[in-house]
Amino acid sequence: MKTSPDFWNQPLSAPWKQVPLVRDARGVEWEQGAINRNPLKVRERLERAVDHWVDRAREIPHLSKLGAPLPKPKVLYDLKGGIAGMAATMVRPRALPEQWIRIHPDLLARYPVRMIQQTIPHEIAHLVIDWYLPKVREPHGPEWMGVMIWFGRPPLAFHDMEAAPSVRGRAKAAGAPLLFEAPHGRR
Repeated sequence: MKTSPDFWNQPLSAPWKQVPLVRDARGVEWEQGAINRNPLKVRERLERAVDHWVDRAREIPHLSKLGAPLPKPKVLYDLKGGIAGMAATMVRPRALPEQWIRIHPDLLARYPVRMIQQTIPHEIAHLVIDWYLPKVREPHGPEWMGVMIWFGRPPLAFHDMEAAPSVRGRAKAAGAPLLFEAPHGRR
């Protein structure tokens, strides 16, 4: 199986599952080659992907009749835990709506191809539904699936990337007592 030779210029439709996974000396999983990439350049590539998917969303037939063009969201690199990405739209009275995507920086560093080719279109699809169909309440419903199919991406609700063990997780594994453990997210 051939892998993409050039991370920086690969088409966004390339199959991300073809990128081999490797483990470092600590047993942490990485996409092959990711450990040597400049994190700032990976973020630049991710933001170019955001532009690409927003442009693709603006091409969806009939959506332009439902409202103003989808704006480019802000990108924040502040997620933790096992969540790869999160999209949000904030609507306030007498103000323009704001949209943003939150990204898990550690998962981006370890799985840049998966994050760029699957997580970003996944989150942009949420923003499309929030922007044009705000009354839709099912996050991974048929409308969201339709956008993902329009993008040519599989409509997967969950990722398969390993979250790095947290300090709390390592302490628990070592037998250290915990005063409080937050509940896990649903799956």
